[in-house]
Amino acid sequence: MEDPLLSQELIEAFRPIVEMNNARFRQVKTMLAGFIALQERDLNYMDEYMDTLFDFMDPMSDTEMLMRQYYDFIATFDPTEAKERLDSLENDMGYMTKIIYAAGLVAQKLHKGQVDKGGNNYFESHLLKVADAGFDWKEKVVGFLHDAPEDCNVMVEDVMNLLDQEISRVVDNPKEHWYEEDWWEDWMEDIAVYPCSVTHVMTTEERDEIKKALTLLNHHTASSREEYINRISRNFLALKVKLHDLEGNMDIKRILKPTEKDYARIERYKKEYHILMEALSNRLNI
Repeated sequence: MEDPLLSQELIEAFRPIVEMNNARFRQVKTMLAGFIALQERDLNYMDEYMDTLFDFMDPMSDTEMLMRQYYDFIATFDPTEAKERLDSLENDMGYMTKIIYAAGLVAQKLHKGQVDKGGNNYFESHLLKVADAGFDWKEKVVGFLHDAPEDCNVMVEDVMNLLDQEISRVVDNPKEHWYEEDWWEDWMEDIAVYPCSVTHVMTTEERDEIKKALTLLNHHTASSREEYINRISRNFLALKVKLHDLEGNMDIKRILKPTEKDYARIERYKKEYHILMEALSNRLNI
């Protein structure tokens, strides 16, 4: 039974924090109105005020809606920047977590029984690490699924259909309380933030982007290894996932007794890694 005295003490303890955050919210709201009225364009200047919202932002809150209003304003003069920020926001709020988890479930099922060159469970030793290394939700999804078309005798569209099915299964069976979520397995705790009750719906553009990356990451669709690496270098999503993939493949410690063939393969991986890192640096203008 809830202790009313304890509850009141908690309310009183948090009251100053709530009042301070409300004051900060009103200040930022006023500043944003000014930015819009004056058609401000200095992102660094505006971010100094707007980024304080992240200190007390919750999913689907007025605070998040105010940040979305800021991104809508940015979209009037820099749509690309606004889209990147919105994607990052939704990722941080947990709207993509169930999509990532669904991708992990698909990978587990398709690669069941497979082992890596060291005899380790393939999902745990490789796919989980590649997904975990992903910076955003699309990198994590492709990280889980990148080997499926190549190693599991399935087409990319089949993989996407399986992903849709798993997303529906997870999203359409919500539990009333977070602690009843039986799908929140140990490996997800390291992959993404705990999910919001709302799940992002993949757009056609996002779906096509994932499909394209999965196609490029299947070396069977390239005429040579050189072509394979070259075309990956021209696709930003595939490029980033392949770098994570190579980082895992270059770990000789996973092979108990490496052979000359293993060392030769790793040397090839290192050369490919260098090529792709150079391509990434050029893209980022580093």
